[in-house]
Amino acid sequence: MALLTTQRASDRDVASLDRLCSEASKSVPLWSHRRERFNPGSWLASRAPAAVVADGSNAIGFAVALADNVPLGSTKCAEAIVYVSQSHRRRGGARAAMSELLSVARTMGLWKLVAYSLADDAAARALLDRLDFRAVGTLVKHQQIEGTWRDVVLHERLVMAARKSLPSISDA
Repeated sequence: MALLTTQRASDRDVASLDRLCSEASKSVPLWSHRRERFNPGSWLASRAPAAVVADGSNAIGFAVALADNVPLGSTKCAEAIVYVSQSHRRRGGARAAMSELLSVARTMGLWKLVAYSLADDAAARALLDRLDFRAVGTLVKHQQIEGTWRDVVLHERLVMAARKSLPSISDA
């Protein structure tokens, strides 16, 4: 196995991101129910913070921060989304992609990332916890997946803060 590498996504990554988004929409329950299909070309055109993780020369995952779905969000808030191919899971790819995304988001001036996970998705919740996201609350019976209403947990991370225990960002 080659060493995983991460980088800020660019136009040359669009084909790989399209492939990964297509794969994700078939396998990630929350994503298959989104109102709009993911469009990596528009992410990069709008300068959304995005990172790609690769195993050698093969892109195996990504993380992106999208401002579209943040309820009552300011221009300094975005929804963090991460995906790694099933064949490369549990090898640190999601953490690497999200770490790079946090770095890119910080340089672009974002203040906060929010993320959603299914309440029973222990791996997603553990990843977000390791990256210092804080569980804000649970949206009870929020998403219907395969005929069953599922709880969704909302997480947040102050981008400028190194730890979730640090005080909030001020304008001063």
